[in-house]
Amino acid sequence: MIWVGLSALALFGAAVIYVSLPGYNGKVFSPRRMGLSVIPVVIAFGVYIVIGNPTLPAKPYAERAGERNLAAAAAVAGNVTNPNYKTDQQIQRLLNQIVLSLEVNPRNLQGWVALARGSLRLGNIERAVAAFAQAYALSGHNPLLAIEYADTRITAQNGQIDSTSRDLVLHALGQMPNHLLARYYYGIMLKQSDKPSQALNVLRDLYRDLPKDDPLGNATESEIKALQALSDARTDAQ
Repeated sequence: MIWVGLSALALFGAAVIYVSLPGYNGKVFSPRRMGLSVIPVVIAFGVYIVIGNPTLPAKPYAERAGERNLAAAAAVAGNVTNPNYKTDQQIQRLLNQIVLSLEVNPRNLQGWVALARGSLRLGNIERAVAAFAQAYALSGHNPLLAIEYADTRITAQNGQIDSTSRDLVLHALGQMPNHLLARYYYGIMLKQSDKPSQALNVLRDLYRDLPKDDPLGNATESEIKALQALSDARTDAQ
């Protein structure tokens, strides 16, 4: 179903660009208009094929090993022996095209999402944060994009949850109370707000609900152990 929506958005973007571009020598049809108008279609399918299914994994982005800085470093170094090299170069070329298409149509939601996810893949967290901000605003505050945007902001800030990320997590949780990653970040938010008992309850409930071998399990278990140790230390101190 994802590719159907992607196709519709791409075709719509192509139509908008075609209509907005001037004709050549007064002609309604021109190869230039047609060529420029199909750019969103090519980019959309290219990004989907290279990056893959855009469904957000249920674990913090910071823990998705091999998806960010290592691949980016290999691409910059020109290490053609790295298995990610060719794919990273393809993604970079697609992102360059996306940037150009967004200059023509800055309200292309799928373009901003693709730019954000592709930038994450290449380790450009700052550009990913900015792109997700644009996508989230254009989406009408979609809760799935809210948690993806929050996840990226938190990664950029080395795990710290600022007021913007807090609002994003709470919005996502309000719309999707059972979303695993939203629940995880809610627990971390409580921990950082010096509410260890509440955080422990939230994360224990989450851990109990996680499917077996869920990738979020290790992070949740680690946080539970740290909070339990903190709680024990405070009890002993009293």
